[in-house]
Amino acid sequence: MRLLLILCALFVAIVPSYGQFRKISKSTSFENHYLISGVLYNYDIASGKETPAANVQIVIYQNRELYVAFFGGADGTYSFYLPVGFDYDVSFGGSAYVNKKVYVDATQFPEERKPREVLLDLSLFHHVDGADFSVLEQPFVNIQYDPEADQIRPDEAYTEKRKAELEKALKKARKVLKSSKG
Repeated sequence: MRLLLILCALFVAIVPSYGQFRKISKSTSFENHYLISGVLYNYDIASGKETPAANVQIVIYQNRELYVAFFGGADGTYSFYLPVGFDYDVSFGGSAYVNKKVYVDATQFPEERKPREVLLDLSLFHHVDGADFSVLEQPFVNIQYDPEADQIRPDEAYTEKRKAELEKALKKARKVLKSSKG
């Protein structure tokens, strides 16, 4: 009887994650999907140098519910397909980095047989004790559909504003790093 209860509890615990997995992988067709891909870089705040960031955690929420979580490649590359018709919040970094968030409004994306691709390279950096990166609590990039240009792309004006805010936070972080080294 005890073994049966353990097996039932195990089955209940496995089924939701299996259902989540099937939700993403059950279709081999990428019709009405779009592709986001790029390279994630590790930005060294002190030196200003970038190198590819290996095995970065990527977490995707669809309409505010966890959709999927996975890791990028050892060479910093990543790619994933998402269906049109939803809002997505994508977090890059996991516990190893200060997370950068990307918001994707795919509710207006056109339905098509061949997926469109959005190229998005991002630089990530490690936490610095005493530095404030609360500027990254909001999305760093907004991706949307531009019907006039018939393109899916990041809102460049929004991203430039966010870059300026982040650069101020990075400048303060550099000062914190210099003062901690003596």
